[in-house]
Amino acid sequence: ELGDAALGQGRLDQAIENYLKGIEIVNEEHSLETEVSLHTNLATAYSSIGESGDEDAQAFTEKAIQGYENALKSYSDNINDIVDKSIEKNCDMIAAQAAFFLGMEYQDARTPQDAVDAYQYAYQLDKQHWAALANMASVLHDELKKHDKALDAYNKAYSILTNTEVQPTDPPEQPKFILSELQYRIGLCITHDPNRKCALENDPDKAVDCKEMAAHAFSLALQFDPDNENAKHMLATTTADATMKRASNKYVKSLFDDYASNFEHSLVDELQYNGFERLRRGFDRAFDGGSPPIFGKVIDAGCGTGLVGEQFKNVSSTLIGVDLSEAILLEAEKARPNLYNELVAEDLIEVFTKKHAGSIDLIVAADSYIYFGDLDPLFDAMQTGVKEG
Repeated sequence: ELGDAALGQGRLDQAIENYLKGIEIVNEEHSLETEVSLHTNLATAYSSIGESGDEDAQAFTEKAIQGYENALKSYSDNINDIVDKSIEKNCDMIAAQAAFFLGMEYQDARTPQDAVDAYQYAYQLDKQHWAALANMASVLHDELKKHDKALDAYNKAYSILTNTEVQPTDPPEQPKFILSELQYRIGLCITHDPNRKCALENDPDKAVDCKEMAAHAFSLALQFDPDNENAKHMLATTTADATMKRASNKYVKSLFDDYASNFEHSLVDELQYNGFERLRRGFDRAFDGGSPPIFGKVIDAGCGTGLVGEQFKNVSSTLIGVDLSEAILLEAEKARPNLYNELVAEDLIEVFTKKHAGSIDLIVAADSYIYFGDLDPLFDAMQTGVKEG
């Protein structure tokens, strides 16, 4: 109790000291329920220090992982000796939480298979642990690219939260937002493979249009949360909704804020993307082998981490990078310091028509315009932005 009180008040060093003393005492008396709790709470205290930005954060993260593993080892070594069913159930629940927290540590440490194994164990111990399934599905989909398994896990998490007869473990305070995100993710899993064959669970022999199933999932997501911009975008994409003129700024910003730290590695190293180099080669061909002129003000539209800007730096007097995502602009500064004279987190149309109206000499854009369905307003804005002549 002293350790729990200290942990709740943020006195982490005191909490750790109390938990270590408790573990030493309980090992002698061998109360499994208390022992698993102490190891789990000790690990949580270590994890909190690891998240605090302490210079020894990595060491505390490793201690947290070890602590959760110790909790699970104590559980697995001794659970078969427990006769009292209520105590056994309590131990199962505590161990499930330890496995869940261990999965989160592995997920943060970018060891995805270990994270999946831990989340799977949490669900094995507690069949109402929807969050373990949701997190596991996220790792399967985003990191391991096992979309069928992710789809199964997302559906199970959704079923737990919508079952009115059984209380889920740690139900969310705002379930509609979680249910919306789960349905959005279900839709993503369905649409990932264009060659996928789909069927309903209660009639597996009857083929169903996968796009219809995905659209249904995105539509459900919007019923739970009408402001889910990701679901809006994907529903419009899946149904080829002509009324969707462009991806919303909120959707694009959210997409690249989440993607920022891994953006360039994924694009260049994993996908072998070289569109930025081909763009410059095409630009040079326009001058028939001669040297291109130096342009006064150059706008890199949707600059990302600076892959395109780097190609056009030598023809720019002033190079301005524009992107909706502040997170990706920070990555640009880290990856290519001093590349840009200015970085602007703003909508391109606003930049062209207001901030730099009539003063732009050159606009370069690689893949940013794919988020505009109707290009007319964008081209009108570009015409407003560039100098006459």
